[in-house]
Amino acid sequence: MATFPLSLSANWLSALQTDDLTPTEREWLFEPRSLTAKLKSKATSFSVKVLSEQTFNLNHEQQQLLDCKTSSALNREVLLLCDNHPMVYAQSWLPNNQTHNSLHNMGERPLGDVIFQQPELVRQNIEIARFDNKHSIQNLVAQQNLPIQTLLGRRSVFSLSEYQFLVAEVFLPGAYLYL
Repeated sequence: MATFPLSLSANWLSALQTDDLTPTEREWLFEPRSLTAKLKSKATSFSVKVLSEQTFNLNHEQQQLLDCKTSSALNREVLLLCDNHPMVYAQSWLPNNQTHNSLHNMGERPLGDVIFQQPELVRQNIEIARFDNKHSIQNLVAQQNLPIQTLLGRRSVFSLSEYQFLVAEVFLPGAYLYL
């Protein structure tokens, strides 16, 4: 049984440290624009399933990544589904801040549909990680009745003006990245 928030602790690597990826993996992992839009372009139907949305304390690594003094953030965990098939597990850490509370009330709307409409959006470097068959994310994979396999994920920090938040995405078995 998966418990939230799912741990995405892993050996996160920069683009320069990932020379063993296929061209298709690189295309998906280093997509600079909206992953939501890219998924929508490949599917007949697209939907978001909210798994969890709760306030938690940021761990030390998350606080460092976000360069923030705030200790708590809204953690939002969703599945991105293409044609009713779970393709991506996405996790966002949105520090509590009065200015950007609209990001805290997304419901089943994809975060990517909102943030990539903002002209002031800046994405920092994308980092990549592998999640082996023993990683705790495999509990979610098993719950979705998907085959256990090594998974690829990415994360990056985004900024909207002075507001920074962390988004991580793990490509689930059957995702276009693996085809």
